[in-house]
Amino acid sequence: MAIGTFGRTAATVFGGLLAWGLALPTASAATISFISNHYSAERFVPHFHYEGPVLQGDADALAEMIDQIVECDVQSLPTEGGNCAVMTMHSPGGNYIEGLKLAQMMRDRAITTVVESWAECYSACAFAFLGGSGYSSQQGIGVYGDRIVEPMGILGFHAPYFASEDLETLVAAHGMDTVLGASREDISLMVQKLVDWNVDPNILGYVVSMGPDESYDVTTGEDYYLTRSHLPPSALGHWIGDKPTAIRNACLRLLAHHKNTYFEAAPDAVGTEFLTDFASNESGQALSGFRMGPDNPLDVTYCALPSDQAWLDGDVDLSLYTAPGVAGAVRPMVTLFHRPDGWSTLGTGGEAARRIFKKGGFNAMFTPPFATIEEDLADAMDYLDFQRFENFNQAAVVDGQLPRPQSDLPLILAGSSYYGDVFDYGSNRVLVHVGNTLLFDRGRALLPGRNVTFDLQSESDLGFVYGGTYPSGRPFLWFSLLAPDESLVALIEIEAHGVPEDAASAIAEQYAIGCGFSFLGQTLTCQ
Repeated sequence: MAIGTFGRTAATVFGGLLAWGLALPTASAATISFISNHYSAERFVPHFHYEGPVLQGDADALAEMIDQIVECDVQSLPTEGGNCAVMTMHSPGGNYIEGLKLAQMMRDRAITTVVESWAECYSACAFAFLGGSGYSSQQGIGVYGDRIVEPMGILGFHAPYFASEDLETLVAAHGMDTVLGASREDISLMVQKLVDWNVDPNILGYVVSMGPDESYDVTTGEDYYLTRSHLPPSALGHWIGDKPTAIRNACLRLLAHHKNTYFEAAPDAVGTEFLTDFASNESGQALSGFRMGPDNPLDVTYCALPSDQAWLDGDVDLSLYTAPGVAGAVRPMVTLFHRPDGWSTLGTGGEAARRIFKKGGFNAMFTPPFATIEEDLADAMDYLDFQRFENFNQAAVVDGQLPRPQSDLPLILAGSSYYGDVFDYGSNRVLVHVGNTLLFDRGRALLPGRNVTFDLQSESDLGFVYGGTYPSGRPFLWFSLLAPDESLVALIEIEAHGVPEDAASAIAEQYAIGCGFSFLGQTLTCQ
């Protein structure tokens, strides 16, 4: 359903008074910030941050900021999938309809959504979070869900409501029947959109029953499964301990999916003994796993995977199997495909965005279903910090600030974060990102693969320079200044605001800007 045609809802009847946030005091609108031009090694795309109450107009403001900074053709993203940007979110909620608009905007632009550790995203924010998406140009995939909740982050849902201070006025002006009717319409719309954004239908009752002072929070392994949310990308070993127990945890998900119900917590839902090489599948592979019930060649008997995959250090094909039939082989009924370097999926059929499907591994599927994901994760969080270019020589940090590239040019500061700055100069925007040496490695590996035309490509162990034009005709100059002694790199990207009338002069101006920068003693070699 297109934005702006959601129908006659309480938010339209009563001027946007319908709220969808926890009943907490809020003072101002959300702050939308540009953090850096590259979020992580896996998602080497711009990083934006949304913080504060969700208010009318936020979707348009965010779309305008993204369109100013990001030039990304969603339909041209690679077959292996990708994103145009990442949005981290921290918000108590707010305007219900605006949350829907934010979700649609992020889906349309292939933006990943992330609730980081210690952040909270409630109600209207949670609805917006569900729009997190990637896109693959591979036939049969297209849009797919891409939304991440880090350990200790909280994603919380509840039904829309009228603020108590507004209700009496609304009833007096419109009558109780009208107010109640509009509220029912909005709850109906909420259910419809939750289904559209691919949450498990079994949790709809939870969400609808939650009032303004309650919320259904995504914190346990079961919650991740039911909301189709995912842990951040990392080796599966960072999230699990005992491997047979992790396999059993995933079997509970398979069983819930097969029966279209909640997880079965009963001790006998899945056997406790891990069986090794107990049967063979139709391809002749030996299987290991758990008994699920009595032998039945027509129904679920085992949950198992090929024995050579039981170490969980690569691809996993975990299936619910029947007992051996006449041919002597067990047959799979439904399969969880865990692909750390490919497409992971549970079940088949339908659009990728409407089933349990993601790029990369299904890490959350192997975690304990009924426990909060927050224990013994130091290695995982250190890994994620490194992947986000944040682990570096702390001696380089002075008074809480990372060192910055220096320039004698009169650059106009347009925005700043811990990791970088955005400047305007003439007809160009200058984006500076400081990080560890992984930022250098990923820049040298990934920037040449962008959908652009290159006129200059120069690389060495100490740096790189790339210059050319976007498909729109906008010129750019990207280069690195590597300071090996400090284990730091500055990635500087100079991009024209628009298509210049005189391309040669615009390119010359970009070179002049680049040659004016230095970083911890490193400069470009300019002639």
